[in-house]
Amino acid sequence: MKHNKILIVTILFLSVLSAISCRKYEPFDRQSRVLTEEIIAQLEDSADRVFNEISTPGLIALISVEGEHDYLIKRGVSNITTGEPMDERNWFRIASNTKTFTGTAVLILVDEGLINLDASISSYLPEFNIPAGDQITVRMLGNMTSGLYNYSDDPGLWEYFINSNFIMTFPPDSLLAMAFRHPAKFKPGTSYEYCNTDIVLLGLLIEKVTGKPVSQVIKDKVTDPMNLDNTYWGGPYFKYTPYSHGYNSDLGSLTDATNWNPSWGYSAGAMVSNIHDMKIWAKAVAEGRLLSDRMAEVMFKWGTDGYGFCIEKLDYKNDRWIGHPGTIPGYNSQVFFNLQKKITLVIYSNTDVGLPAQAFLISCIKILSE
Repeated sequence: MKHNKILIVTILFLSVLSAISCRKYEPFDRQSRVLTEEIIAQLEDSADRVFNEISTPGLIALISVEGEHDYLIKRGVSNITTGEPMDERNWFRIASNTKTFTGTAVLILVDEGLINLDASISSYLPEFNIPAGDQITVRMLGNMTSGLYNYSDDPGLWEYFINSNFIMTFPPDSLLAMAFRHPAKFKPGTSYEYCNTDIVLLGLLIEKVTGKPVSQVIKDKVTDPMNLDNTYWGGPYFKYTPYSHGYNSDLGSLTDATNWNPSWGYSAGAMVSNIHDMKIWAKAVAEGRLLSDRMAEVMFKWGTDGYGFCIEKLDYKNDRWIGHPGTIPGYNSQVFFNLQKKITLVIYSNTDVGLPAQAFLISCIKILSE
């Protein structure tokens, strides 16, 4: 009995101590929380509006605030045939979010002495006969001021792709050939225009200076050091399950685009990931986690267009969001981190038509930046 009394007193003491400790070290009190009931209600209403107005099969968003519980918003289904709901564990094609991985790998190789940012791209890749390649620097490719034509704007790309029933593989040199048959948009370094051709050239540059596939270099230099085990270079078929099916209606009726060959995206858009990894990466890339101070300065040197080195910023009121959008047939994604409020947004929809993830991102930023 005496032992039991001592045990009871000890338990009560520890319980009180635990309660005091929880109060003492709680990072935010209820008054300072970002995700209040009112904010959550606004986010939910916005998700309903986007989901209904744009008519995507599915939409999912992670809103993560440091010191608070993560909040998930889910709408619709990940597979219209089976009716499976959207799930945060599912893999999806991250499309142009791939660019942040490619850009990070390039800057790491600069620090290693394998790449000179101010050297011309033709000095590295003379075999591709790049128009004005002796004037276009590696730096210009990363900040998209090369003036080269964007190959994905070439109607021929989509004609070939459609005629192949979306299974055609596009080697990177074929993408360059489509770009180079068009005149330059402007003199190198004088303006900005979003251009997948620039990032394909960065992928080929990585391969040239390392002697390895760009996919392997990104794995070795970026995803493995960050323990992003769910992030990989994608092929026509998903490597892991479960995954969200992607849908596209550009040709009329809604079509399953899940296994359309993503090779045309190459180092500009071929990767796959899930929400878990994108949450980690959103903060890491926005803070320049894998970069030296010198290379972080390069990545976050913003042009008047708001684009850095394979990354972009969105300024709204007093907040700055850093990250990247992604669009590929069947998928639309947005991965951004708010430096001031320490908020991570990972949003994707399983259609690219109407850009549902982009619409929801804009709404979320307005709500969370008030």
